[in-house]
Amino acid sequence: MSFWDHLDELRSRLIKTFLFVTGGFLVAWFFVQPAQDYLIRVFFPGEGEAPLAYLRPTEGFVVSLKLALTGGLLLAAPAVFYQFWTFVAPGLYPNEKRMVLPVVIISSASFLIGVAFSFQVLPYATRFFLGFGEGPVQNVWSFGSYVDFAVRLMLAFGVIFELPLLIYFLVRLGVVTPQFLRRNRRYAIIINLIIAAVITPPDIFTMVVLSVPLLLLYEISIIIASVTVRRRARQA
Repeated sequence: MSFWDHLDELRSRLIKTFLFVTGGFLVAWFFVQPAQDYLIRVFFPGEGEAPLAYLRPTEGFVVSLKLALTGGLLLAAPAVFYQFWTFVAPGLYPNEKRMVLPVVIISSASFLIGVAFSFQVLPYATRFFLGFGEGPVQNVWSFGSYVDFAVRLMLAFGVIFELPLLIYFLVRLGVVTPQFLRRNRRYAIIINLIIAAVITPPDIFTMVVLSVPLLLLYEISIIIASVTVRRRARQA
């Protein structure tokens, strides 16, 4: 394929991705209110009336759009990953092309597991920040800001749970080795902290909460890399 053929292929994949996400958005739009109730009921346990408010006339509509778009992205995640990997597939060897479907399943599952893991973290983060509202200063949060916080954290966890799969492919391509990953562990810790600081809201609590699973996933990636290298050596 020529360069322009690759651009046409990329355009086609992006259009299909947009259509899948749009379809998921339309489906999720009918579940915006249950999603709002879930956010309040689960992430404010035992708090009675949640200290949330709409502070701008358009905030309620914008929050509904954000929740529907996030739900649409989650619903369309397998299709989005499929479009990505089928775009990459022409550059793979025939035996690697057979792995596209399993990789789509694994990457989709990893993303959704990361999102589910964030649901375990958000209640603790909520209680932590609510603890600063004692005394004469009360915590009254913008619901739109809270949804931004929750969605950003969910997507961040979903992305970082793709790390083992990314390392696996880098090992298969010969870009990195298990020895390289072990030798540069100290630099990886610093990079992980920087990544956690960039993709999370600007506070030390969520940065630390995100960096811990990121470091654990890095260690898991080293194990996966070692197993991959040993299997390739046996096959050779």
